[in-house]
Amino acid sequence: MTTNTATTSNNSIKAIDKESVHMICSGQVVLDMATAVKELLENNLDAGSTSFIKFKQMGLDHITVTDNGSGISDTNLETLALKHYTSKLSSFNDLAHVRSFGFRGEALSSLCALANLTVTTCTGTTGTGQEQGFWSNTLPKE
Repeated sequence: MTTNTATTSNNSIKAIDKESVHMICSGQVVLDMATAVKELLENNLDAGSTSFIKFKQMGLDHITVTDNGSGISDTNLETLALKHYTSKLSSFNDLAHVRSFGFRGEALSSLCALANLTVTTCTGTTGTGQEQGFWSNTLPKE
């Protein structure tokens, strides 16, 4: 008989910690390299850009996305990669009016749970760029 050590040490049913839940769910959003690239490309197209995607060691080392989109304002950088944060909708009723590829606020959050992410952005109004790093969807890194 096979014994499951996870249940024999403690038979109580309890919640999985939030970080583990996020990593498990992120693996359902970003299944593989193709899905990661698709999510990044859709974000860029939603920003009105023409995208250029570069891979280092076929994406195993890193993926660089360079675009000429509208950029991300300084006020949105800190919430950029938080789960279910989006500029596309604020309630369920808004779904009827979404005209973009992405809207759920899951792509960047999921990528951050699975890999390190650095965003460098510049809006047309500022003239100077900003860089923000995200590691495993923790608070933004300086």
